[in-house]
Amino acid sequence: MQVGHKTAYSRGGATLRNSVALCYGCNKKQGTDSWEVFQRKQGKTIAADKLRDILNKLSVRELKYIATKHAIKLKGRYVEGTIFEDDYYQAPSKQSYIKELAKVLSENYVKSALKELLNSRLR
Repeated sequence: MQVGHKTAYSRGGATLRNSVALCYGCNKKQGTDSWEVFQRKQGKTIAADKLRDILNKLSVRELKYIATKHAIKLKGRYVEGTIFEDDYYQAPSKQSYIKELAKVLSENYVKSALKELLNSRLR
């Protein structure tokens, strides 16, 4: 067995809490990848993957509702126009909503928020 690190030693992961016991092959396979990337290489899914799958199935409107409910504000981006077009502001993309929501929400919270949204539509 070798001492591996969830965050690579070379990337500041030199703490005892960050250490894991890995066989030589696994330690070599992980390299400087993060623990999540290493788990995916092993074929394991992590909770964030399931959450992203759920969020991916939602529409932008539903994602915006959940973000607003959780006080997450996303900024779009400013796009400069050409000689023939004016400058304009582009709304946040679906992927930016998914990325930000996946950082702070749990799978159960998303499911309960969707139930609330569905109930409000039925009224």
